[in-house]
Amino acid sequence: MHLRQGRGQVLVLAALTISLAILSTQAYVYQRSRARYSTDYSILSDYVLSIEQGSRHVVVASLINVSGGGGASNLEGNLDRWEALVVGDYRFGRCDLNTTLASQLPYSDGVWLDWGTDGKGVSSAFADFTLNLSGRGVGVEWSFDVNASTVVLVSGYWKPTHTNETLVTVIIDLLNDGEPALASNVTVAYWRSNEWNDPSVLPSYSMLDYGNGTYRCSFIDVIPDTPIQVRVQASDRRGVFVQAEASLPER
Repeated sequence: MHLRQGRGQVLVLAALTISLAILSTQAYVYQRSRARYSTDYSILSDYVLSIEQGSRHVVVASLINVSGGGGASNLEGNLDRWEALVVGDYRFGRCDLNTTLASQLPYSDGVWLDWGTDGKGVSSAFADFTLNLSGRGVGVEWSFDVNASTVVLVSGYWKPTHTNETLVTVIIDLLNDGEPALASNVTVAYWRSNEWNDPSVLPSYSMLDYGNGTYRCSFIDVIPDTPIQVRVQASDRRGVFVQAEASLPER
C-alpha cells in the first residue's frame, strides 16, 4: 500500500508539471496571437481546453494517490495548487478557476471508494470547475466537470471435480469511466483455512486476458468451505487501484 501511495504522489507532481507546461505553451501561443492582433479565437479556445485537460490530469493523478492509500483530502489540496498555478500563469487580465468537490453521497470530499463484498468495487473522484477569463477584450465563462472512475466487477462460479477438489472460475470486468479498460495488474485470492490464499502458486492456475477489459481466472484446489469467497485487486493502465470481494455460487 505504501508503494502505491508513493507512486501516486509522484504522479500527482508529474501531472501538475505536465499540465502547467501545456498551459504555459498555450499561454505563449495565445500571447503571440494577440500581439499580431489575431481575430482567430481558436487559440483562446485551445487555451481554455488545455485548462480543462490539465484539470482532468490532476483529478486522475489524485485518485491514483488516494486509491493507493493517500488521504482523501489530497484531492482538494492538489486542486488548490492547480487553481493557483492556472491563475498565476495568466497574464492577460483576470483569471478565476474555482473547484467544487462532489459532496453528495456516495461522494465525500470529492472521493468515492467502495471496495465491497458484493462483487463490485469503485474508486472514483468527482469535481466541478468554473473558469472565468476577462480583460483586454476577452470574456470567457466556462463550466465543466471531471468524473474519473475505475470499477471492477467480479463474478464466477465453482463446481466439484471427480477428485473431491473444487474448480473455481472467476470473471473480472474492469471499467474506466463506464467503458471497458485494460489492467496493468490483476490479482485474485480465495478464502480457505481462515486466510486469503494465492491461487497463482497452484499448478492448475490460469489467467486469460480477453483484451477488452475482461479477465477469466480459473484454478483447482481442495476448498472445504462454500460458497467460495474470492477477492480481486486490480490497477488500471492509469494506475488507479480498486478491489472487490464476491461469493461465488455453485454451478
